Amino acid sequence: MPFDPGPARIGAPLDAHSLPWHRRGRSRARTRGPEFSRTGRPARARSPERRAVSAADCRHDEIRVHRRFVPRQRPGRARDGSVIRPGSKDANEVVSPDRVGLVRSLGRWGLTALTINCVVGAGILGLPGKVYALAGASTGLVVAGAAILALAAALCLAELGSRMDGSGGPVEYCTAAFGPVAGFAAGWLLWAATVLAAASLLNLFATMVAPDAHTMIVVGTGLGLTVLTCAGMGRSAIASGALTVLKLGLLAGVAIAGLTTSAAPATLPSTAAQPVTALILMFFAFVGFERPTAVAGEVVDARRAVPFALLAGMAVVTALYAGVIAACWRGVPNLALSERPVGDLLGRLFGSEVARGAELAAAVIVLGTLVSQWITAPRLMLALSESRQLSAIFGRIASGRGTPDVAIVTTGIVAVFLALGGDFVTGIAASSASRLLIFMGCAAALLRLRRQPGIPEARFHLPLGAAVATCVILVCGALLAVASAELARLGVLIIVGGLLWLISNGKRWFQRV
Repeated sequence: MPFDPGPARIGAPLDAHSLPWHRRGRSRARTRGPEFSRTGRPARARSPERRAVSAADCRHDEIRVHRRFVPRQRPGRARDGSVIRPGSKDANEVVSPDRVGLVRSLGRWGLTALTINCVVGAGILGLPGKVYALAGASTGLVVAGAAILALAAALCLAELGSRMDGSGGPVEYCTAAFGPVAGFAAGWLLWAATVLAAASLLNLFATMVAPDAHTMIVVGTGLGLTVLTCAGMGRSAIASGALTVLKLGLLAGVAIAGLTTSAAPATLPSTAAQPVTALILMFFAFVGFERPTAVAGEVVDARRAVPFALLAGMAVVTALYAGVIAACWRGVPNLALSERPVGDLLGRLFGSEVARGAELAAAVIVLGTLVSQWITAPRLMLALSESRQLSAIFGRIASGRGTPDVAIVTTGIVAVFLALGGDFVTGIAASSASRLLIFMGCAAALLRLRRQPGIPEARFHLPLGAAVATCVILVCGALLAVASAELARLGVLIIVGGLLWLISNGKRWFQRV
């Protein structure tokens, strides 16, 4: 007959020292619900303070309890005006999954490599000719202006990243500043932009590698990237770092070769200069630095590493772009008419055999960008699930590996199906416009969080931050107004996101109203 310890004091603190010595165990915790007594009978409702149990594993007969229980609350603002923020250690705030299951295994240099990998894409191989055809003699000013604007947006994200270290990046920043609806909008726009770009790059990669086996290459590449990402952040970071080194080596070699050989300067284009269009095109070549902030929940000392990675990565990208464009200007006489200026430069310097290597370089660059998209996009779904804007199933963390497997598999399936459905140039245009909205939202969040109580102090404080954030909002708004062709496509993304939000949160919202 099993030993009966007798009636327990319902509501008494449950820890290892309150049990007899022969009943103290060290078994792993298993969910059986927070409201029960030590005898297994339902317990009276207790305050959140009494609901927290000791950090030691405790067991009574067959009942196993959590190490820690904190009532789940919606991120945003509480009734008393305090801020409920994902990833907080405070017992009155939500407990983030990245505190429980995610593994902080990515260092600052790995995050820097991921930042470079996110920004540098295959577009740089054709960008010099397009920018020179639009800007002409003012190409240098256009490149400098685009770099300054991108750096200003990156500086805003750097300060925000030095305040918060949870997953999601813009999702976390906008949620803390403006509430969960704004966080959902930022997360949805960035996730949709990333997945649409990934679908287009999958098509491009399959065309480069084997056009006759297009479907097989798309499915195989998507499956391989999904498996790699599910293997853990450590392995994903190694793959991203290796491809980043290849990118930098290839493009730096092109820049050095073009700048150190005899010059054949390009002739000025015959068409009228369009510097504003060239500035927009060049600015979109710098975007992508916002995506690495989504993995901050898996970064060691994220509040210091995120600002370092953003600033160091943007410095490397700016120098690389300037070197490649200058090399093409020196070595391609008909640069304004060239569709493949990097290939033409290599052909002039080393012959047609080496020029064909530009296609291999483009495939490597595209693959590196795909790896970065597969790493960052699922973390946005994780952050949305964490803030209860998506189903909790997308926030499940695999034990041992510490990866959001459901979010990774869902992102991979959507990207592959979109890639098989056709070319998404229209979607990429809409995604480019959505990034402008994200930059505006993050800059506005910086202005608000600087005055909002309860927010952690910034490890990186942006000088003249209010002025820089205001300039980012105004310039991005002006660029969004100029890009009128993308506004209709952006509207489609917003409508789809609104429907998704109603499906996920409509019932709770109507009940609250």
